[in-house]
Amino acid sequence: MIVAVSILAAPLIVYSNYVNSIPVLDMRTAGQLEFFAYSVILLMLVGALLGVLGLRRFLNEFRKDEPTSPRLIALIARVFEQKRYSRVMAATALTYGGVFAVISGMIVYVPSGNFSAEYLVRVPSAVIAVCCGNVGLIPVLTVLLTNQLGLLLIPADILILLIVSGLVGVNATLIVCQYDKRPRAPSGRWLLGLGAACGLFTACPTCAGLFLSTVVLGLGTSVLVLLSGLQIFFVLGTILMLIMGVYVSARILAP
Repeated sequence: MIVAVSILAAPLIVYSNYVNSIPVLDMRTAGQLEFFAYSVILLMLVGALLGVLGLRRFLNEFRKDEPTSPRLIALIARVFEQKRYSRVMAATALTYGGVFAVISGMIVYVPSGNFSAEYLVRVPSAVIAVCCGNVGLIPVLTVLLTNQLGLLLIPADILILLIVSGLVGVNATLIVCQYDKRPRAPSGRWLLGLGAACGLFTACPTCAGLFLSTVVLGLGTSVLVLLSGLQIFFVLGTILMLIMGVYVSARILAP
């Protein structure tokens, strides 16, 4: 897991610092940076995969050493050892991830669109933006699958999607386990709902601003500016609520 975090974070930090240090970015330099940018995206995905595998091994070790393991972690490991709950986890995480990707703009679908004519590119094709921005906001990979369907892949958004979707899946699985074992027990289901709802806005603070501007009259476009500056708090708050949901559910399931 340490290797995964290093592979995931280090290239993003190095890339952003290097690109932002270039005084003048001409077309030739941008072309040379394309391979570097694609490598950063690939390493980030490899790091995320290693993180998932490391987390699974982490839980398996606690399950094997149950007598000496922390009770709640060992309990969560036992839950996910059962195939039924593993399927619930996968289905929930994938479903939420798909909804998240659409709402946050990672998946772009324009029924009446014609990307090849509008952007003068071939379809299917991929274009990577090598400059410029803070850590996690570059490079940006745009994939045009059809004239109506495309993907906008920003490193920070991908990481948020993986983390939040995974936590929503864990929360939902533990809640299903509660229904199976203690159907009348109180739970932290509200934390799942609140965390999941906030999670939909973590990668798209402008979406949250538009939503709030519609619901609460008189806020106007100032909300868009405010929320765009508070994105990090959306992210941290969402993750904290979902982690608390896992803790509450595990405490309820503990004998």
